[in-house]
Amino acid sequence: MTILLLLLGPTLLIFLGLQVIGSVPVTFLLFYSWLFLVPLADFYFVKKGSRRDILHSLGIHLHRKNVLLGLAFGAVFLLCILIVGSFFHTVFFDKNDLLQLLARWNFSGNLIAGLIAILMLVNPILEEVYWRGYMHQKLSGKHKPGAVILMTALFYSLYHFLSVVPLFAWPYNVLMVVPVFLAGVIWGYMRQQQHSLVGSIISHILADVGIMGIYLLFIA
Repeated sequence: MTILLLLLGPTLLIFLGLQVIGSVPVTFLLFYSWLFLVPLADFYFVKKGSRRDILHSLGIHLHRKNVLLGLAFGAVFLLCILIVGSFFHTVFFDKNDLLQLLARWNFSGNLIAGLIAILMLVNPILEEVYWRGYMHQKLSGKHKPGAVILMTALFYSLYHFLSVVPLFAWPYNVLMVVPVFLAGVIWGYMRQQQHSLVGSIISHILADVGIMGIYLLFIA
């Protein structure tokens, strides 16, 4: 039951923040608090591990191949997002409808610069630490590596479904969850093979920079 709660917790908070409360800032507060505080409480207050043990468990250490893979995959993700978004943004979403929805979610006004910075920097770090760090380590003792990679990618993708579906036109809103899942699999595989999280964080940052690039170029 505890593992199921850990897997579903981020999705439940995204649902509460976006679909129930309808506010991006509130969603960020709930979601990132969970991603940060749950592993922190587990390692420090339950397991009472040292800082070195915690960093090792999360995979937070440099590995040359892992960093290079992160840069390579991140560059591919960034270019694909920018190229596909540039050519097909008019098909994927209606700009006016999207802006109205974002305004209802309080993703507007003076908060935008800070929210974009959070999405490009804080989001990829906390998501990778939680899914490919904390949850990967948590599940590894109970499941085979392939199952761990698929499970973390699946539940990582689940809450993206909640945010993507209202933003984009059918059927692209559903299809856009597929690359999110595939990215999760790639990042999980990197974590498993090199026992490092750094490359996944780098790759994730570059992917989120691409997404925010589309927003700034064609929506804002």
